[in-house]
Amino acid sequence: MNMMPIPQNYKNSVDWILGAYTDAGVTFTNGFQKDAIQNAVGARKTNKWKNWRCDISYKQNACGNFVVVEDSGTVGLTGNNIPGTVVNQMMADGKVLPPEERLARFTSLFNSGGNTTGGGLYGAGKSVYSVASEDYTYYFDSLREDGKYVANVNNKGQVMEIALEGDEARQFIFEKTGMPAKNTVGTRVIIISPKAELSDSIQDGSIIPFIQESWWLIIQRLTDDSAITVNGVSVTIPTDIKTTPRAFELQNPEVYSAGHKVKHFGLYVFEDGSNRWSGISYYRKGMKIGEIDIKDVPKKVEGKYWGYIEVDELWEDELSDIEDKVHFGVSKGKKKTITYQNMKNYCNSKFHANMVEWDFIKDKESEDKKLKDELKSIAEELQDLFDKLHFEDLGKGPQKADFDIRWQDIRYPEQDTERVTAGDEISFSVRIKSSYAADKRFDYKLSVVDPENGSVLSQIDAGKVTVHSNTVHRMDFVHKVTKDNSRQFAENRIVLSVKVVGSGKEKTKILPYFFDIDKPDNTRETVGLTLHECLFPVQGSRRVNFGEAVRKVCWKIENKRNHTLNYRLNVSVHNASDKTCPKIVDVVSLTGEIPPFEDVITPYVEEIVFDQATYEPYLSEGTVELRARLIANEDDPIYEKGDKITFYYFKIFLNTDEKNGKSDSFDIELANAADRYERAWRTPGNGRTITLNIGHAAYLNLSDYPDVQHDYLREQMMKQYVLLYLDEGKYDVFGDGFADLEPQEATDKVLQKIESVYYESLK
Repeated sequence: MNMMPIPQNYKNSVDWILGAYTDAGVTFTNGFQKDAIQNAVGARKTNKWKNWRCDISYKQNACGNFVVVEDSGTVGLTGNNIPGTVVNQMMADGKVLPPEERLARFTSLFNSGGNTTGGGLYGAGKSVYSVASEDYTYYFDSLREDGKYVANVNNKGQVMEIALEGDEARQFIFEKTGMPAKNTVGTRVIIISPKAELSDSIQDGSIIPFIQESWWLIIQRLTDDSAITVNGVSVTIPTDIKTTPRAFELQNPEVYSAGHKVKHFGLYVFEDGSNRWSGISYYRKGMKIGEIDIKDVPKKVEGKYWGYIEVDELWEDELSDIEDKVHFGVSKGKKKTITYQNMKNYCNSKFHANMVEWDFIKDKESEDKKLKDELKSIAEELQDLFDKLHFEDLGKGPQKADFDIRWQDIRYPEQDTERVTAGDEISFSVRIKSSYAADKRFDYKLSVVDPENGSVLSQIDAGKVTVHSNTVHRMDFVHKVTKDNSRQFAENRIVLSVKVVGSGKEKTKILPYFFDIDKPDNTRETVGLTLHECLFPVQGSRRVNFGEAVRKVCWKIENKRNHTLNYRLNVSVHNASDKTCPKIVDVVSLTGEIPPFEDVITPYVEEIVFDQATYEPYLSEGTVELRARLIANEDDPIYEKGDKITFYYFKIFLNTDEKNGKSDSFDIELANAADRYERAWRTPGNGRTITLNIGHAAYLNLSDYPDVQHDYLREQMMKQYVLLYLDEGKYDVFGDGFADLEPQEATDKVLQKIESVYYESLK
């Protein structure tokens, strides 16, 4: 019995795309650009953007009118040139073409998938090119990464049995389209007799705003050699999309619930209605999908805001399962799923919080405000207590370190991994830099320590060195790993301890390695940012007047990871007297690279002048903030280009005196984090913060007893205040010789200090 594929009307089989765009409420032009660019995004071999391009253009010649979509920096239509009859039989047999058979997949219908670098898990795919043609016809050619050139045609669902190759393919494309063969690695689609609305939008540029809104997250991450273009002109991000004083951006990723982490969130309100986009949209793989349902939008804000949310990869995978087939929203009936509800609830929570903060939602007796006022009163009380107990002032300004230590030229046996085995060698250098006015003697110790209990497993070296004033002393070491000097099947740490002879000042550095085990996924990877130096007109005061300047401003960036950090540091000044902290002026943007486990001091910003003409439109006196934001400048295993890494905010007092005493020692923040076990935590450094968890069961259980709740918050804040001294190396408050104590003895000393301060606070 002879069998054949079931007859079908090709036009009807692909015209569903038009209906899907209509159902999503978008024009064909908007739908086309998203699917066409998505095909190019998904054609990358890796997640990198180097040399990647997607070019959309309109061309007219003696052969006709064409819309051309061309990608470069991809791999091309790789794989075997499989005859169409063979592919049909494979499909009939239920076999699946593997992802590497890109040519066979592209030439056939209903063979998609295998897309790991873009958001197009399914959907319109290549069928959008047929629908874009009045004749349902397009040609395609590809220069593959293996050097082979191939071409074919899809004419109303009919393709050549096998793709043409080499010179035959070049001649075919030229004869049919009047265009030379593609000469960059990638794929080109040539649509004949394109729909007028599509060709018009490319010629007049009206397609560009759709591209900007759908792909701005990707565009900002593109390298200089990458682009999305329309008729040869690069599509750029509009400069005004975030230009508003009512702006909020998430500074660090937040865990919303188990398995659900928010990477980026932004909200922007334009009270004059000048916003280009509206609503809060979610993006997957850098592509705009759909809008979030936001409730309780104040009338003053309706139609005058836009925002976005980007979540982590696991959450994105869940969202892809409920997405409609043209990537413009959630499938009908799928908004009740927990993965969408969590995203909606997060966005609504952030939206509401900012509406209250920006006074669009009035709440005169806000419980949060009353609580913050209460906590401010507690903080002032505790800081007065610490003053009476003769605690050292933690300090509020940057201080240039008397001496500095760091690792240099670290070499593990295998690049990009800290795993070692017996007999492997770890080489590194130790640098001690002294800023003392006189020569100083330093004690140093290099030990291998078990991080589980703090015990010393072996000693690499120890001794004394003299470092001359304002010079650097370097020592080179090689540590050979053995079962005698390290603990097998565990993390080990090389600990460098350097102490000034005759002083209690001591600094340590840690270098981890993993003996016959892989590094656990939960090992903390951090990048630190602090203000290193900033000279004011009057020493010891953070006041500046109009016309004066701060000088020699620089930051210290610590790369505590085994990956090179390619960074950008954006510096600006903001009006901190306004609770929205609007930007006054951009200062500088610095870039650089930091090797693994090293730190750098940025180049000096020679001076920042507070001229009256620039600042008086914002404030005549009050507080401004010098803000430094660290951003990934290239992709690496932890961060993607454009990711916000960390930040450092520093207050400066303009035409007004700085607060005195300890009343400015730390800031207070609230967290409603029911899933965190900590009742409170702290952030040390010049931007000190004590965070109190008002979502913790211990706090909520006292809700019927306000006085007891007050005492509970007071005790938690007091404990964290004491621990800030420990974090910042102010060991004198814990007793003489604290730095030399064994871990258990040191722990007892800290607990005793907490109890004694608590006891004094009750008097």
